[in-house]
Amino acid sequence: MKQLAILGAAGTIGQLTRKKILERTNLSLVLYARRAKERLQSADPERETIIDGDFLDLGRLVRAFQGCQYVCLTDIHDPRATLRVIEAMKLAGVKKLISIAPERNLCQPEALKQLASSSDLSLPPKTHQLLLQQKNRLMSYHLIAGSELIVSFVHLPSEKERMAQRNAWQKAIADEILAIFHGCAA
Repeated sequence: MKQLAILGAAGTIGQLTRKKILERTNLSLVLYARRAKERLQSADPERETIIDGDFLDLGRLVRAFQGCQYVCLTDIHDPRATLRVIEAMKLAGVKKLISIAPERNLCQPEALKQLASSSDLSLPPKTHQLLLQQKNRLMSYHLIAGSELIVSFVHLPSEKERMAQRNAWQKAIADEILAIFHGCAA
């Protein structure tokens, strides 16, 4: 049976993806998250393994990836953690990654230059935090894109679209991850 590791499995996108994969495939899952055993309950103990772990814990990531053919990364907010995930995948021999990516318009070289040069400390804290999050996601995206992994990206909608769609955008992301998985597995 093929196996997929979902990193960030306790988050909204991770849980929606998990549910759809359990309903629509015969895949077994490794559910990896901080405090996973507190935050997750096995829906199908024969097909799910729950692992408590941090994305920076290389040894635990490598052990979690053993036997997996695919990894699904549901958030790329920390470039250091992204590097660890890439390294762990290589060490475990997993070549296929399905990853969340920043908004499409942010993935252009001009956007990276603009984000890199914007460090106005007079911005309101919420705007500054959003800008920092975008920079980190963009750095992580470029780390993944430059890796030797076989990668399929699922781009986040814009902040404006996420606010307008509330929870619907997360379901759409989970559907897209499932569709990509079906395409990879075919």
